[in-house]
Amino acid sequence: MNASIQMAKKDLISFFRSKSTIFWTLAFPLIIMLLFSSMFGGSSVMFKVALVNRDSGNMSSIFIKALNSTNVTELIPFSNLEDAKDYVINGDGSAVLLIPKDFSKNLTSGLAATIDLYPSEDPQIKVAISNMIKGFVDAFSDEYRERIFAVMTKYLPPKVKAETGTFTREQIIMFMRMLARPIDVKLASIARPNVTSEASYWKAEGHWVTMMLVYSLIFSGMVGSAALLADEKLRGTIKRIIASPASRWSLLVGKMLGSLAVVTISQAILVALAILWLRPQINWSIFSVPIIISGDLASIGIGFLVAELSPDPKAANEAVVTVGILIQFISGLYFPISFLPGALKGIAEIIPFTWALRSLDGLLVFGKGLEVVWAPTAYLIVTAVVLTALSVALFPKWARIE
Repeated sequence: MNASIQMAKKDLISFFRSKSTIFWTLAFPLIIMLLFSSMFGGSSVMFKVALVNRDSGNMSSIFIKALNSTNVTELIPFSNLEDAKDYVINGDGSAVLLIPKDFSKNLTSGLAATIDLYPSEDPQIKVAISNMIKGFVDAFSDEYRERIFAVMTKYLPPKVKAETGTFTREQIIMFMRMLARPIDVKLASIARPNVTSEASYWKAEGHWVTMMLVYSLIFSGMVGSAALLADEKLRGTIKRIIASPASRWSLLVGKMLGSLAVVTISQAILVALAILWLRPQINWSIFSVPIIISGDLASIGIGFLVAELSPDPKAANEAVVTVGILIQFISGLYFPISFLPGALKGIAEIIPFTWALRSLDGLLVFGKGLEVVWAPTAYLIVTAVVLTALSVALFPKWARIE
């Protein structure tokens, strides 16, 4: 056991002495986190819209104020339509929004009001800004309609007689709503997070903590443990190690302890920084502990096996980094695996990191319990045991190969 502890101590010291390793283990995931959170999870303005308001009524002011309150658009006022179009053509804005002079008059006179949208010719911006404005107008129209109905209700008699019968005030309002919108689409979430009412995949929620934990499994665990073995050959120290009186089990246990310490340290630092920077609301659970530990061990087992399957240490380092880069994009780290095509989705389902991420998201984001823990934990433990046993079996032969 003393040999294992000394081996772990040596590897831990080597980790902190390598600036490049520390960067890829700690600094790089933080850069990724900040990049994606600012792109998809922040509250910054997405579209700059040139606004030409030719209406002097109250309703246009209410409309503009409501659009500004979304924090999605920044309205840049223009007095001339051609100047506004040039602003968009030059690439400074996403669209021109023209409010005609009869906008307020029509709305308050029972007539339909119109607005003109001139989106950018960029295909992606055109679709995005058009859908956003249309969605906002639908929501604004719904709110306006409800307020009109509320005013009309005050003046409707309790009952109205007609040729087909007598109708109550509520029935008349219901018929009016039906005529205003014959078919409505209601959006509902199959599984809604319990953390906040505005949770999303990219917003600063518990998924960012999950992301940091699983990133550590891939790069600190799998890539780091493979590098620990490969570097022994690169430095020529592997022969002295296998010549020691320690058993191959104790040598690999020492390597595993060193890797486990590195993974744990990186996870603690990354999670702490994610919490301090993004301040996510998280459903902390003790059930996350077995997932994290079994995930650590499985990732280290994968790294050992990848290193030992390649007699060339440089090839081993390149192979495990390449595999790690691919895995991070198909394991649900940056986007749901449901976005993947069929073949990649099937591969993602057998990757241990996918199981760990899904379980941790279920605990930290969705507030679930033991039902999302036991199967992934069992899968990760079996993976760790099988791969570690193979690593022990291959270690003597791999160490002797020049």
